[in-house]
Amino acid sequence: MATEKPEHVVLIVDTKGLLDSLEPLPTAPDSPADLDPRHLCILHARPETDAPLLVDAPRLTIEAGKTLLLRMVPVALLGEEILFSHSPASTPPLAIELIEQHNVHLALPEASTPLQPSSREVDDYHWQLRSDQPGEFKLTWQVMLLAQDCEPLAYLRLHLDLLVTMPTG
Repeated sequence: MATEKPEHVVLIVDTKGLLDSLEPLPTAPDSPADLDPRHLCILHARPETDAPLLVDAPRLTIEAGKTLLLRMVPVALLGEEILFSHSPASTPPLAIELIEQHNVHLALPEASTPLQPSSREVDDYHWQLRSDQPGEFKLTWQVMLLAQDCEPLAYLRLHLDLLVTMPTG
């Protein structure tokens, strides 16, 4: 029996550019600002096709019956901001599940011995989406931009279109 290989999507948000473009910062959780797609890069792994990895618009396509794993990450090389996604919704409704991973080992570089990194354990999460029926879905994520101490800086809303097509095989 073959094991399904889920498709991976990474949503990369330019948090510095986003914060610089927002004035005033949307600091009310019940009134988030829309995340401007120009601050968003979508990396979508498609191992079976020659399709480009980078996606130009906030729209994804997947075949019915496939599983999509999605993670949002900030561009924050110095750890300036943290991106925390929560409360995804879909119109029409779609199965979206938070998958928690406990005790994930991350490699930590050692400057004095670069080929012998140490590691640390962290708990992590990503979102899992699946539809067994073709259709078009409007996805909305609530997103918080946090300072390093987890103090909220801004509240945002990310819109993403998902097209579920008929299976090709």
